Amino acid sequence: MRALALGSNWLIVYLAFLSAFVPISTDLYLPALPGMSAYFGVKAGLTNLSLSLFMLVYALSMLFWGPFSDKYGRKPILLAGLILFIAASVWLALCPSLGQLIAGRCLQALGSGALSSASLAVVKDSYRGRTMENALTAIQAMVALAPMLAPVLGGILLTLPSWRGIFWALAGCGGLALLGWFALGETCKQRTPGSVADALGRVGHVLSHRGFRSLLLVVSAGSMAFMAYLVTSSYIYEEIFRVTPQSYSYFFAANAVASVLGPLVYIRFLRELPKRWFIAFCYAATGLFGVLIIFFGAAGPFVFALLFAPVTMCGSALRPATTMLLMNQLDTDTGSVAALIGCAALFFGGLSMLLCSLPWSDFILATGGLSALVGLICAAGWLWLDKNQAAAWTIIGGQKVSAETSSRSRKVTAIKPAPGAFPGKR
Repeated sequence: MRALALGSNWLIVYLAFLSAFVPISTDLYLPALPGMSAYFGVKAGLTNLSLSLFMLVYALSMLFWGPFSDKYGRKPILLAGLILFIAASVWLALCPSLGQLIAGRCLQALGSGALSSASLAVVKDSYRGRTMENALTAIQAMVALAPMLAPVLGGILLTLPSWRGIFWALAGCGGLALLGWFALGETCKQRTPGSVADALGRVGHVLSHRGFRSLLLVVSAGSMAFMAYLVTSSYIYEEIFRVTPQSYSYFFAANAVASVLGPLVYIRFLRELPKRWFIAFCYAATGLFGVLIIFFGAAGPFVFALLFAPVTMCGSALRPATTMLLMNQLDTDTGSVAALIGCAALFFGGLSMLLCSLPWSDFILATGGLSALVGLICAAGWLWLDKNQAAAWTIIGGQKVSAETSSRSRKVTAIKPAPGAFPGKR
């Protein structure tokens, strides 16, 4: 299929665009929440329900979209997700009631789950070895831009006569992605046999894999520090430090820059370090700066920002390496693996939000305490896992995979993208 002659770089840009749909869909409309509450004449808590239900449906939907992409292929799942997303966005732009708004957000989340799980699976289908690591780094760096740009764009769109313009913009993003879909070839060459129930049961099969399950627990828990910051940062800057909402947006954007720099610094300077010590160092640094935030974070907004920036950078620098380790634990069920990675991250993110809602003396202590606890536990967990799995793991293409996987794995080397992905010049 040669609808468009696009090469590997365009494939990475396209997959990054698909992966960014969730942060775009949430952060873009955050500035509109007060206006929505006023329009529908309800309390803010009811309008915020559209955000929490979005994340819940998104997380759960990946658990069936991922296995379905292994059974039916990536392209049909991406198409279904895009159609759902576009239809939901149009619905949201026209909905007359809060109930329909919440229902539309759930439908939008359902489509987003398909896009996230299938797009990560396409990365594994299309790349191997160092090429895969480069692709993951580029995608995650581009996705990290979304939380920085989306609230700004949302604020610009709010200058239009109605907040509904935000959802028309999201529908346009879906339409643009749909055009790219026609240029994408099918990348899933090994389909899951059997019934739909058999396909869904592959999630349990993946979780029964000891190496994957253990890594998933450590890696997903490591995301809790950044999620704590997302929940508490507005209260810390605006209520404790008394900065204006506009000034807070600058601090938030500065932290987003640290998130973008993390994968870039890793790929440029840190990739050659032994993974064992690089991952342990990042988790330990998260814990150390969490302790520093506890003792010195209240000194002022700039001190807090400087102390949390390394936490953000370490977390984002870890993602390419840890995602690749997770994806390489199994050489089959790629869609299910991708779905569990996304779902587990959201589960621990929700746990982080819940812990931040406990009666802490202040949110600086909550953010620092959770960062310190998570960083030190993950560092210890990673070192324990590395030591105890050493006999069961082997090295393929510079990455650790379990012996169970390597015994049946194809040779993993840095190769060109699979022929099915974005046909055209390589």
